[in-house]
Amino acid sequence: MDIPDIAIAMRSAQASHPTFELHSLGWKAFQHLCVSVASEVWGQVVQGFFDSHDGGRDGAFYGTWIPKAGEALEGSFAAQCKFSQKPNRTLKLSDLRDELSKAARLADRGLADNYILFTNMQLTGNSDGSIRAAFERIQGIKQCVIFGCERISQFIQESPRLRMLVPRVYGLGDLGQILDHRAYAQAQEILSALGDDMTKFVITDAYQSSAKAIVEHGFVLLLGEPACGKSSIAAALALGALDEWGCSTIKARDANDFVVHSNPHEPKQFFWVDDAFGATQLDWQSALQWNSAFPHVRAAIRRGARFVFTSRDYIYRNARNLLKESALPILNESQVVIRVEQLSKDEREQILYNHIRLGSQPSEFKKSVKPHLSAVAGHTRFSPEIARRLGNPAFTKKLHLTAGGLSDFVEHPVELLQEVIRTLDAGSRAAIALVFMRGGSLASPIALGEEEKMAIALLGATQADVRKSLMALDGSLLVRVQQQGFHSWRAKHPTILDAFAALVSEDRELMDIYLAGTPVRQLFLEIACGDSQLEGTKVEVPTDRYEGLMSRIEHFSAKSAENSKAVNRFLAFRCGTTFLEKFLERNHEFTSSLYIISYFYAVSDIDVINKLHRVGLLPELERLRHLEAVRELAVSTPDAGFLKASIIGFLSEAEIAEILLHVREELLPNLGREISVWRDNYSDSEDPEDYFSHFKTALMDYAEALDDDPLAQARIEEGISEIDEAIEKLRSDVSDEGEPDEYYRDKHNAPRALDARSIFDDVDE
Repeated sequence: MDIPDIAIAMRSAQASHPTFELHSLGWKAFQHLCVSVASEVWGQVVQGFFDSHDGGRDGAFYGTWIPKAGEALEGSFAAQCKFSQKPNRTLKLSDLRDELSKAARLADRGLADNYILFTNMQLTGNSDGSIRAAFERIQGIKQCVIFGCERISQFIQESPRLRMLVPRVYGLGDLGQILDHRAYAQAQEILSALGDDMTKFVITDAYQSSAKAIVEHGFVLLLGEPACGKSSIAAALALGALDEWGCSTIKARDANDFVVHSNPHEPKQFFWVDDAFGATQLDWQSALQWNSAFPHVRAAIRRGARFVFTSRDYIYRNARNLLKESALPILNESQVVIRVEQLSKDEREQILYNHIRLGSQPSEFKKSVKPHLSAVAGHTRFSPEIARRLGNPAFTKKLHLTAGGLSDFVEHPVELLQEVIRTLDAGSRAAIALVFMRGGSLASPIALGEEEKMAIALLGATQADVRKSLMALDGSLLVRVQQQGFHSWRAKHPTILDAFAALVSEDRELMDIYLAGTPVRQLFLEIACGDSQLEGTKVEVPTDRYEGLMSRIEHFSAKSAENSKAVNRFLAFRCGTTFLEKFLERNHEFTSSLYIISYFYAVSDIDVINKLHRVGLLPELERLRHLEAVRELAVSTPDAGFLKASIIGFLSEAEIAEILLHVREELLPNLGREISVWRDNYSDSEDPEDYFSHFKTALMDYAEALDDDPLAQARIEEGISEIDEAIEKLRSDVSDEGEPDEYYRDKHNAPRALDARSIFDDVDE
């Protein structure tokens, strides 16, 4: 079969395949798609696209292409892309006059033995024959092959690998034709969290690094500033895992949700945990729950599961004081920190291009803003979220389309977003307020409590207004999300809730509505009362609101013993001396109710004890009581957490030295007996290494603290050896993790374009 026969065979198979809306990509994104297609088809390192003045080549390689058994095309290959903004347009020979002259020059230089033309236009049999004949009449061109939109769509449909390389295509076609029924339903849930943002997704270095971490480690932690695109990358990875590996994709809310859905009989699971340690501030409870779940995460990764965590970088910095990273060492090995300011010029421009061209702005706006887009993309404060807002009329009603106006839009995103919210009607403001008061997720259909009904009434709205406004705000400020069969309303981006929080802080009426109507547990994650030690605090409560807040806290604490942990951490990390003094005056027995157990790093009472000691409100008798508890647990657990001031901060150096002496005399001579007790109490429901991890870590910490005592060092070394032997005896067979997928090899790391043509040339077409 010769090349024409191959082309005819290709076309005959195209009818059963979906056609992707390739015209919506834009010329530059289409070029990037084609270089990935070429790499997959040719199986060769494809040289990156050249600029538009480099002799008519958009891509090239030299070697052999074997389209099917027994056939081979050899020599130089030149690739050219022909793009049209218009859907359903048919490629004609007359459209290629410039390409013919350029191809002749390439052939004369020996650079086009084989000429490959990619187009997003339709290709008829007659056009295919006439175009190929015209190119093959050029001396030096042996073969011409043309790939039209149908064939490129077929490549996409047939290759999960290609779809993960270019995840934006998930938003360009009918998912029902790409994925099976189960995968389709899960993909719809993933995409619902992003609205139409996946159609605007741009492959960045951060995405490439994230995919590499998923392949090599089975885990990636995406860290970065708000609005830098972490969730979009996570969604793209989840779709790719669902498509390429057949992973059952679960968007877990927290550690408990992960444990519930983790299935040892289903090794191919993909867990996406957005804002793993808190949405806008550190959630202590969530971080501590992950400590307990990390051994299960390790076991799941060994089975073949994959994980993507996202977190704002400042939240993770605070969470590290609570996390037991030794329980999941891969946490440090597979971090991908996304720095918006480090996005390349090409990445910034492509992100902005996609949001303007595919956004909902009228054509007049696009034409007016077009001359300024290069400057916007180059602004030091540019972010993907800025691009999204600029492409949506809801955010630009008062925007002056001048260099100065656009600079302010990029420079002051929170202030401008506040102004947008201020000018909303009462129903829309109330809708956003309800999402805010529910901690960022309002169940749909909505069912309001009495306090929430009162709150929206005080905002001048009715329940009917809110329901109507929710629909009106869908896709701009809010988005309706489907997860595990349930629907909820959420902010389109967390920065919207940040802006609303700023309004709450400056408006006393809104403050009272917020403090009275928001669930107490949610307040603990968002407010501060005089001395927040955490970045990202939403609302600073004034002193004249302390009494009312304390009444709600006391009522909340009395409901259950579990609630006391949340109260403790709020007092420890978000309250200053004045608030604590007033709280202790109202709750005389609070200090005496605190007690210490192991493990020290996870005990909320210790956080409060540390804080009270630091501000001079811990009675000495209470401190000595806690000192004795620490002394005994250092041996009986054993727990070495007292060696770190960040965990226990109320001990003097002399007291720490005395506890170490107690460890040396009571624990170390009896390590063998203690290890035997641990071994006898082992349950096969836990990995042996995870089971002994606390014990082993404590001994290693003691070894470091007693480095000047040879006898202690020898006893600890012997104890660690005994633990390792016990682990080997208890360990069940664990399947190998397998070799990393050949997913992201260097063949896809083509040189970047040096495009002379501006990407924004056709942004308004």
